[in-house]
Amino acid sequence: MQRRLDQTAIRFLAAILTFIAVLAPSGCVFKPAYLQGEKTDVPHRWKVEQLEIKGLSDDQRATLEQRGPPTFVRFFRAVQTRDPVFEWIYIGQDDSVELVWFAAGKRVEDVAVDSDPSAFRSTTRRRARIALLVGAGAAIVPAVVLLANR
Repeated sequence: MQRRLDQTAIRFLAAILTFIAVLAPSGCVFKPAYLQGEKTDVPHRWKVEQLEIKGLSDDQRATLEQRGPPTFVRFFRAVQTRDPVFEWIYIGQDDSVELVWFAAGKRVEDVAVDSDPSAFRSTTRRRARIALLVGAGAAIVPAVVLLANR
């Protein structure tokens, strides 16, 4: 009976660790699906190599046809709504920089952005962090107690 409890505790702990390992990388991807390019040293910025037209919104497609592909694409979140905001960066021959902003696929002239890429507000992130710590403790403590009572 004791050996069965030990195996159950080990399986439970392995399942929790596997779950965390599988879900952890999913929150780290902010690259737009239509973009093929390499990451740069600036956070959440990609050098454009190719754009897939079928993945663009109507406003993005019109801008692409009018101005051509941008040099870089950068990702932000709108402060109020946390909607994704993409900044298309055009660098001219004389090193002049022009920016085109897209909020939720629509071209905008003025938008307040946050460089934090999380889709959640800071209070939601704080609550989720606390809940994750409490949940991890609630999962690990019984496993440790079961393993210690071997």
